[in-house]
Amino acid sequence: MDTGLPVPDAIPSLELQELQEDLVLNLVQEIKFQPNLDDLPPTREGVQNEYISIAARDKSAYILRCLKVMYDLSSDVFFMAINLMDCFLTRMNAKQKYMACISVSAFYTAAVQQMQPLDADHLVSISQFRCTADDLRRMSQLIQDKLERAPGTRPITALTFLRLFNNMFYAVARQLHLGDVYASITNESELILRLEMVACDGNCASLKPSEVALMLLCSYLDASVNRLMTANTEATVSNLSHNVPIPPPYQRLKDELTQFAAKLREKCNISEESFCSTHGAVSAILSKYNAQEQANKTHKQKLIWKLSPRTAGVLRPSQNFYSDLPVIAEHVPSVPSPNKIRSSRSSQCLAT
Repeated sequence: MDTGLPVPDAIPSLELQELQEDLVLNLVQEIKFQPNLDDLPPTREGVQNEYISIAARDKSAYILRCLKVMYDLSSDVFFMAINLMDCFLTRMNAKQKYMACISVSAFYTAAVQQMQPLDADHLVSISQFRCTADDLRRMSQLIQDKLERAPGTRPITALTFLRLFNNMFYAVARQLHLGDVYASITNESELILRLEMVACDGNCASLKPSEVALMLLCSYLDASVNRLMTANTEATVSNLSHNVPIPPPYQRLKDELTQFAAKLREKCNISEESFCSTHGAVSAILSKYNAQEQANKTHKQKLIWKLSPRTAGVLRPSQNFYSDLPVIAEHVPSVPSPNKIRSSRSSQCLAT
C-alpha cells in the first residue's frame, strides 16, 4: 500500500536537500554581516595606540566570553555580540578608551535580541568598565543605529554555518548507514567551544564565516577519525590470535565526507589557496588551545574588590605579607602531639 510517505532511506536525502537550500540562503546573506578589521592598527610593543587595535579588540572578546559563561547564556548570544562589535568597529574608527563600553554594550544588545535580557546595572557592576547603565544603553542604541539592522535580526555567523555543516555531514552519514558512527566521533559542544576560541582572535574576524566553520569541522573530523582508526587497528592486532576481525567503517566515512566537503567548498566559492590559508590561521589558534597555552592568559581583566569603609578598615594589608610554615620531615616516624597523648591517657583512665 502506497501511503505517499518517504521510505526510511529517502528521509536523509530529503533532509539533506532542505539543508542545502538553507545553505544557499545563508551564503547570500553572509556578506551582509561580514566584518572587516584589516584597517585596525596592528599591535606594536612599546607603542600605545590612540585608536582601537586588534589587541584591544581581542582582550574585549575574551571578556565577553567570560561574561557569557558567568551569566550562563547560550553561544548564540556570544557570537551575535562578537558580530555586533566587529561590524561596529568596521564602520566606526573609535578611540581606545571606548572599547570596553562598545564590547559590553554589544553583549547587552545581543542578549536582548536573543530574548535573554540582562539587568544593565548588574552588567555594569560585573564588567567594571567604568561607565554607567545609562552609558551602556546609549551605546547599545548607537550600535543599532549605525548598523541599521531591523529589530530581531539575527546575523549569519560562523556558528550558523557550523551547525548547518554538522547537520549536513550527519545526513550524509545516515545515507551511508553510518549515522551512529558519525554521532560517536562528533560533539557539537566541543566544536562550538573551539569556534569560540577562534572568534576571540581578531586575525580570523575578517575571514568568511562559512570558510572558518567548514575548515574547523573538517579538521575536527579528520583528527577524530584518525584517532579512532588507530585505536581500531590496535584492537584488531590484539584480536588476531582470537580470529575476531573488526571491520573499520571509519575509513569509508572519512572518504565519503572528504568528497562531500570538497563539493561544499565549491558551493561556498572557497578556493584551495584560501582554504589552506584559513587552515593555517585556525590551526595555530587551536594548537595553543589544545596545548593549554590559550591566548586568553594574556587577556585577564583586572577586577577590583568593592568594599565598604567599615570592612576596609577591618582588613589588614596582604601585600608583601608572607607566612613561613615549618618544614614537614618525610620518612620519619610520626610523633603524636601532646594533645593526642593527653586525650588517649584520659580515655584509658575513664575505662579503668
